[in-house]
Parts: sequence; structure tokens; C-alpha cells
Amino acid sequence: MENYTVTPTALGLIQDFEKLCTHQEEPFPSSSIYAQYKVFELAASHGTKVMLDGQGADEILAGYNKYLHWFLQELLIRNKFSQARSEKLLFDKHKMPFKWGLSNLLAAYLPPHVSIQLEKREYNHIIHHPDISKHLLGSIRGREWDGIHKPVVTKLNDILYFNTMEFGLEELLRFSDRSSMAHGTEVRLPFLNADLVQFVFSLPTRYKISDGYTKKILRRLMNDKLPDDIVWRTEKVGYEPPQLAWMQDAQLVEYIHEAKRRLVHADLLRPQVLHKKVTPRSAHHAENSDWRYLCAAQLL
Repeated sequence: MENYTVTPTALGLIQDFEKLCTHQEEPFPSSSIYAQYKVFELAASHGTKVMLDGQGADEILAGYNKYLHWFLQELLIRNKFSQARSEKLLFDKHKMPFKWGLSNLLAAYLPPHVSIQLEKREYNHIIHHPDISKHLLGSIRGREWDGIHKPVVTKLNDILYFNTMEFGLEELLRFSDRSSMAHGTEVRLPFLNADLVQFVFSLPTRYKISDGYTKKILRRLMNDKLPDDIVWRTEKVGYEPPQLAWMQDAQLVEYIHEAKRRLVHADLLRPQVLHKKVTPRSAHHAENSDWRYLCAAQLL
């Protein structure tokens, strides 16, 4: 089978950005959407009309490292202290990055309180953001809590359900659908077959995370079908474009500065934001503000 590749660039991003935003019709959180867009463009250039996509596997089978602490907290709630310690040691051995400390121990036994605190933190992040103008904050007064919802998590399946059905996956599916249809290509999602999803949610947690591995049941099913270095790899890499390097490109930096000027002119950002240097961030960095300003300005 012949392999085809595409290498997105900062210049290509600038040239395609207006068209990309037109297809998406709303701001998107990182340049990973552009990488995905270029993959569908490549497929279309070779006459491919239908593609298979693995979206949903990480949400239903706990493939993201962010789920590891929820898993450990479930073990603690069930008084499985020895297993929790063993699993944590295996995660460390496999060099799987995740945060674990006193707050996680408290969260295991006080899940409703954790949910409330996370919601308050999100609220404060919005109303105290240093760049947002008073005009914009005033326009959302009384609605600051809209869209802020953190689930009460007592077991791993709670957060998996939340990310699959309520918050997370639907956004990724929308980005994928927009990018694929921009090139006349359709996407099929075998991991999101309704019967399969229901079955996976009925499985005990150990089929999703155990022995220091995420997506355990899927790995076991593929064990004799794919090489070990694929089946048992533990580093998690998604659509990870070199956004950090791109945001240091002189043309893209000027593009971002112009976006800030437009948002200040529209009284959405404070004027002092124009005196701040562009802060390059990787695609999945939590504080990716300059990228978001770039998208928001394009969609004004």
C-alpha cells in the first residue's frame, strides 16, 4: 500500500487561514484543525471520497492521560489502595505524564465539592481575564456561568460519559466534519457505532485502564494484529502541528498583531493588549490566547 504525506507550514497556514475559518464558521482552539484540514485536502487530491477516523476511541476507552487521575481516584473511593499505588508506579514507569497530589486525594472523597470549585475557577478565569474589555465583560454580565459545567465524578465512567456525550467529543466531530466536507470527503467513525459505545460503557473500569495502560481492551484485541511498538506505546500524540514554531514566524506574528488591533477596535480587548508581545504556545497549551485572538478577529 502506498503512503502519502503532507507537511503544513506557517506560510500555508496564513494563505489558507481565511478559507479555513470560513469553513469552520466559529473560532477553533489550535492549529491542529489546520493539520487535519490538510490531511483531508491530501485525500481529496487522490480521489478518496470516504475515510475512516478513530474519533471517539479515546473518550470511550479512556485513552487520554488526563483520565489517569480519575482512574486512581475511583480505586481510592473503592478502598483499593494497594492497586492504586501499583497502577501509579506503572504509569510513572511508562512515563505517562499526569498530575497527582493532595488535591487528587481530596477529590476522591469529596467529588461534589471538587465540581463546585472547578466551576468557580472557570468563572473567575473568565471575569478576571486581563485582556478582555469592560465592554465585553459588561455584555455577558449575568451570563458568566453560561456553559460552565463540571460533572460530579465518582468513577471513571462519569468523566468518560461527560466527554463523550456532553462536552468534548461533539466539538472534535464538528471540526472534523467541517474540514472533511470542505474537500468533499466523508468520514466514517467505527468507534462510535451506537451498539459498540453502549457495550464499552457497560464494561468494568479494568477493561479501559489497567496494568499501567490506557485503552487496555483495544490493545489486547490488537496484540497479535499489529507490532508491539504500536500496540503498547504509551506516549500520546494527536494532531500536534509545530504551532510553537509557527507562532514565532515573522509573518504570522504580524498577522496576530493585526488580529489584536481589530479586536481592540471592536472594543473586545483592552488597548494595553497591543503592547504585549505574541506568546508562542504549543497546539494544546491551556493558555493559548494569541491563537484565539487570531481566530476571533478573522470571524468578526
